[in-house]
Amino acid sequence: MYDRQSDSLWSQIEGKAVSGHAKGERLERLPIEHTSWGDWKSRHPDTLVLSDKTGFKRNYTATPYPGYEQGKSVYFPVSNSDKRYHPKEVVVGIEIEGDVKAYPFVELAKGRGVLSDKVNGQALTIHYNAEARSARVPNQKGEVLPSLTAFWFAWVAFHPETKVYTYSAPNN
Repeated sequence: MYDRQSDSLWSQIEGKAVSGHAKGERLERLPIEHTSWGDWKSRHPDTLVLSDKTGFKRNYTATPYPGYEQGKSVYFPVSNSDKRYHPKEVVVGIEIEGDVKAYPFVELAKGRGVLSDKVNGQALTIHYNAEARSARVPNQKGEVLPSLTAFWFAWVAFHPETKVYTYSAPNN
């Protein structure tokens, strides 16, 4: 992510400028959801979207990186790796006051779609939608917390100390 106003390069995962005039500054984290259009539209029917009629010849309905998600290789070197999950396993990661935790979708898929947890003492709920391959993280008030949906290799590269949720079947 490049900012032309400050001539700064930003790390999307860290939300921090890594070079340029803003080097070291952090962006305010905002709640986001990475989900399917159908899921979003069903929950937010009045949403407006930008047109894909940009004047450029680009197919916005297809990925420019076909097959990338299935392969184990990454396009660039990373300083930290962790082989507990496929490098392209999707996780939703959360950071609360320096405490970080990843929720791999493969683990969330084993449960019932809603999981209660605590990160740094703060109660939260993870809502996993298998059909939309998405997760959102609201707090006890229902406010969606800032989180990041990313590949496992990218999350763990920037958060080597991350805690990781693993599914545990409930005792009946």
